[in-house]
Amino acid sequence: MKLIYTVCTANYLYQALTMGESLKNTNPDYELIIGLVDEIPVTDFQIPYKIIPISDVQTVNLAGFKGEYTVMEVATACKPVFGLYLFEKYPNLEKLIYFDTDLWILDSVEPIQEKLNNYDIILTPHITQPIDLQEQWNEKQFLNAGLYNTGFVGMRRSENTFNFLNWWKNHLKDYGYYDFCNGMGIDQLCVNFVPLFYDKVLIDYNPAYNLAYWNLHERKVEFSNGKYLINGKENLLFFHFSGYSPEKPQLLSRHIKSSKTSNYPALITLFDIYHKALLKNHYQFFKSIIPAYGKYNPPKKEKGFIAQLIEKSAWKIINFIDNF
Repeated sequence: MKLIYTVCTANYLYQALTMGESLKNTNPDYELIIGLVDEIPVTDFQIPYKIIPISDVQTVNLAGFKGEYTVMEVATACKPVFGLYLFEKYPNLEKLIYFDTDLWILDSVEPIQEKLNNYDIILTPHITQPIDLQEQWNEKQFLNAGLYNTGFVGMRRSENTFNFLNWWKNHLKDYGYYDFCNGMGIDQLCVNFVPLFYDKVLIDYNPAYNLAYWNLHERKVEFSNGKYLINGKENLLFFHFSGYSPEKPQLLSRHIKSSKTSNYPALITLFDIYHKALLKNHYQFFKSIIPAYGKYNPPKKEKGFIAQLIEKSAWKIINFIDNF
């Protein structure tokens, strides 16, 4: 049995369907299961993947999360919940891959499966090289966000893996909220401890995994013969479109607004393909859904020119203070 799962709320199902489309195109022998931390929406179109609502997995008492979790915090806290559920539901399932909804898969995931023959847990680091501390997005941010990106986690059935998932699940009940200034990095920051606490953990440095705005500075991307080649060696396996919005297709990510897709010529076609796929997979319909669980804040309005100028100046002041 070959299974990949993702977790989201109903207003992000357009991303899940898009990721599923890329999986089907590249790995047709895999099944995608969507763990929905929400109620299943009524649609006039068919969703071609199995959806498991959180109410089928555990009693819906999500308001009990410490700090009244937001929609995002509730969803990320349920990654290990669904992982444990799937291992229990499918006794013959030996390997399980978690992918965030905003991934686009471009090649076979069999190399991940092969590595799980020797490891119980696979993680990918955000960065593998130093960054100048004067940059807006630098090493300090990763110390708050987490050394590893949990948009991808590979797992093999073992007591070691179950201990990890139970620890992760219990940790996120109280410490899965977003407060970078006080060391709370949603589901991700605590994963710093996984290589220390658990056996058979692979930190996979393959540059073809989890390419995203946070590591593009250290990876050379070329497009040739229909493939994206990373650092002249590896075919890109999956791109992480974290913070990408189809309403602002010129931006690489809302998390780093100074970076535009036009700065990466080799990726322009990929972003165009992804943009069209999001729209095709009912972006307009799903984005308007108000999730059933967690505090929901409507998308913020775009900052005006003056606000952006003040924000930019603030970063310069912060860096000046850091240096002196």
